[in-house]
Amino acid sequence: MINQTKKERVSEEIRKRGRKNKTYRFFSPLIKKICFFRIDLCDFCEEHMLKFVLLCTSLVCFTAFCSFSFPLFTGSITNLGIIDFNELDESISLAEEKSDVMTADEARIFFRDDFVTRNSDGLGSSVSTNSEGQEVIAIGTDDILEDMLEQFPDDEVQTADASVYEDIDLDSLVFDKNDWRLILVNKQHSVPADYDFPLGNLTENLQCDERVIDDLVQMLRDARSAGMNIWIVSPYRSGDKQENLFNYDLGKYMSSGMNYFDAYQLAAEAVTLPGTSEHQIGLAFDIVNNEYAHLGEGFGETKEGLWLAENCYKYGFILRYPADKEYITTIEYEPWHFRYVGREAAAYMTFNDLTLEEFWEEVF
Repeated sequence: MINQTKKERVSEEIRKRGRKNKTYRFFSPLIKKICFFRIDLCDFCEEHMLKFVLLCTSLVCFTAFCSFSFPLFTGSITNLGIIDFNELDESISLAEEKSDVMTADEARIFFRDDFVTRNSDGLGSSVSTNSEGQEVIAIGTDDILEDMLEQFPDDEVQTADASVYEDIDLDSLVFDKNDWRLILVNKQHSVPADYDFPLGNLTENLQCDERVIDDLVQMLRDARSAGMNIWIVSPYRSGDKQENLFNYDLGKYMSSGMNYFDAYQLAAEAVTLPGTSEHQIGLAFDIVNNEYAHLGEGFGETKEGLWLAENCYKYGFILRYPADKEYITTIEYEPWHFRYVGREAAAYMTFNDLTLEEFWEEVF
């Protein structure tokens, strides 16, 4: 009796009750099958419980840390990126404020259809009109440098000699993880809620972190001297602007028939999630030229794109999203997107072929 299995004990109990009750005896085969099924199910769960728990834990961890996961797992507690489509204005104008310059994602939307009209000399501001008659503005090198002369009439912009960083001793460099120039902002690291920085003006309509201006101006001067025609279309933009851009693409994809999750993922590939854009900290610049105005991979083959990729480190900038590092940055190749990190760090990353993510992993 002691060595009986669970099924044997159940069968014995059913027989005992069946002898006392005819109705129970009639249904005993069915009762027996149900009891045996329950026993088998419990045994299976008990035997595989550890595997089941590990599988569930792995799925939860994968979802939580996946770079393309639903926004519930990204951003800060106060900025989860949840979009209220009931409040989405379908008639939103991405350049309705006269004080706004054209942003990178506006250029992606409007320039791709070649709505660009340029000044005959290729200099100054370029006004482009989209299919809805809205105007967007790109700022050329001459405009930026002219405004700099107005702000600093005695040429007070102080710039260091860029050539000293060509032969820098990389092993002697020491970096501080709290250095404002090295802040890591991406899909996994959102802009800190309390992050603050001095906002400076490059032109009347163009802003960035004030501490970047000296190096940026020297890069523009040297680029012009080398025969480059550089246009800046997306420096600093606020969190609200970033959210509007993301909402715009998200609503556009959903109106084409996509479900929310597909539209969200596609929008996230084209527009950085609100709260995770380097443009919100004033350290990122999207740069084009007057011959290749739309934001596309082809800019990397232009003389301006090639010059910037080769020389930007001398002025403290890096090509933020290189072609062979998408699996690290989780961002497609963007030869137009340059990020300021400071001259020492830019030299270190360039000569060691590191992205900002790899730099953080290696140095800190």
